[in-house]
Amino acid sequence: MTSNIIQLNNPRTSKYNEFKRIIKRNDFNWNYYPRSDEKSTPAMLSHSFIKRPEDLKYPTVQCDGANFVHDVVQEILNYNDIILHCIYRINLNMVFPQEGNQRTPVHVDHPFPHDNIIIYFSNEGKTIVENDEHDPKEDDVIIFPGLPHCQEVPKNDMRLVLVATCLTSKL
Repeated sequence: MTSNIIQLNNPRTSKYNEFKRIIKRNDFNWNYYPRSDEKSTPAMLSHSFIKRPEDLKYPTVQCDGANFVHDVVQEILNYNDIILHCIYRINLNMVFPQEGNQRTPVHVDHPFPHDNIIIYFSNEGKTIVENDEHDPKEDDVIIFPGLPHCQEVPKNDMRLVLVATCLTSKL
């Protein structure tokens, strides 16, 4: 049986390591989103680089780091012989252990065809895509099609991930 989740090779380039250093600094800018009820998405910190297309029908750049993070994603995809056609969204999410629902609601990021790329900057918080799951190690990178998925709340430490939604194809 084929898995929906494909683990990519992460070349851990100097650009990747610089990005990782920047996002782990104490002065990195985060936005806080509280949990609205016990069954909702867990409370989290978030940083949007490229906002998903919604009302405007096209993605919008949200911060000066968008080009830098684009290059990090592009390097990883190039290393894995994957062609990047379009980015729809890039966001950092940080979730800490907490009470309540231990999984995010099952969701699909966009109502149109897309791929999801997740880069793990920590060892916590599985990703579940239909019947497949990925138990991460720091610096893992996975890609999967825009299928229903969710994440587990970390048990011991933060879950720090970069989520990119995009259109890709194999070389």
